[in-house]
Amino acid sequence: MHIAFWSPAWPLEKYQNGIVTYVHWMKREFEARGHRVSVFTSELDSSAAAPGIYLVRHGLSDRLQRRLRRLTQGESIPGQDTFEFGAVIAAAILSVHRRTPIEVIEMEESFGWFADIARRTALPMLVKLHGPAFLSLVEDELATDLGRAKIEREGRALRLARVLTAPSASTLECTIARYGLMPAVRAHVSNPLVMEADTPLWHIERCSANTVLFIGRFDLRKGADVMLMAFRSLLEVRPDLRLVFVGPDAGLPAGDGERTHFAEYCQTLFGNLRDRVDYRGRMPNREIARLRAGAMVTVVASRWENQSYALLEAMFQGCPVVSTDAGGCPESVVQGATGRLARSGDPKDFAAQILALIADPGVAQTLGAAARRYVLEQHSPAQVAEASLALYARAIELAERRA
Repeated sequence: MHIAFWSPAWPLEKYQNGIVTYVHWMKREFEARGHRVSVFTSELDSSAAAPGIYLVRHGLSDRLQRRLRRLTQGESIPGQDTFEFGAVIAAAILSVHRRTPIEVIEMEESFGWFADIARRTALPMLVKLHGPAFLSLVEDELATDLGRAKIEREGRALRLARVLTAPSASTLECTIARYGLMPAVRAHVSNPLVMEADTPLWHIERCSANTVLFIGRFDLRKGADVMLMAFRSLLEVRPDLRLVFVGPDAGLPAGDGERTHFAEYCQTLFGNLRDRVDYRGRMPNREIARLRAGAMVTVVASRWENQSYALLEAMFQGCPVVSTDAGGCPESVVQGATGRLARSGDPKDFAAQILALIADPGVAQTLGAAARRYVLEQHSPAQVAEASLALYARAIELAERRA
């Protein structure tokens, strides 16, 4: 079977993104089974150029038309250029399809692009909910014209989806309820995950008992402010603790379009305790894995997550985790069984859950081992591939009936 995926960037080694991670593991599993996989992306690191990887860009005539339109009409619709990119993706897919026929396309819901691609290519499609915007956008983003337009366009497009899946049951059911969807096929299919053979595993005797690790952007959605406020509370009872913060600095909204960035926020919050926070910025995945193995607790504090790869990767390594209770995270972390849950947006509860693990290393070790078993059993790429292939067959059948 020739399967096409859309990925926002490529490859995984250069771009830490949930969809990129998902496509990476799906591609590897399908190719191991003898299937052909094509990946279409709008951001490609030059080192990853290879057969089957296609960079999608606006053509010269498109760019000239867009520039002329802005000069003469302005941008009447927020994000118009972005929304229209679905037609560009469709053209790229059709170009490949004419040479080596594509049997099914799987892609995300973002910007409603899949509806344009389905209409222009008439190829069987499966839509996997990795967002969607009405759940994933937070406060400042929701208040923008672009944010509202994205939600409206995605909803309109999702009403056309015939095969709809999501990695978390919560996301799938919330989306169906929000937009009143009636897909012919709907299914909860987990994200696949394995890690490289030399990935270090967590062990109580090899970690630093005083280190807490946070991996995520410094922004509202990832709950960076919640993590930092929780850690400030922890220092009042455990001044020997250290927080390692890994992720890009996107800033927090500060009003009037301004943003507060990491250094300024930490200086205000911690004062002379600022040295207890070790900010690392972006890091390669292999180095992040080493940090996880060396920390006592790994924290996911997002205000919403679908099925967090940052969480699953920590669980795969056997790390004790404290996770937000938002979105699909409670489907992976069962309180007191595979980790500890904290109320989304509640720094005091995060501090309490982190402290509980630090104070009882035996429990932390038991939870970490159970978390690893859970991921190995429930997120096997082979298992996810089998479920996906069955859904692709349904998508092809539905397309043939319509034709």
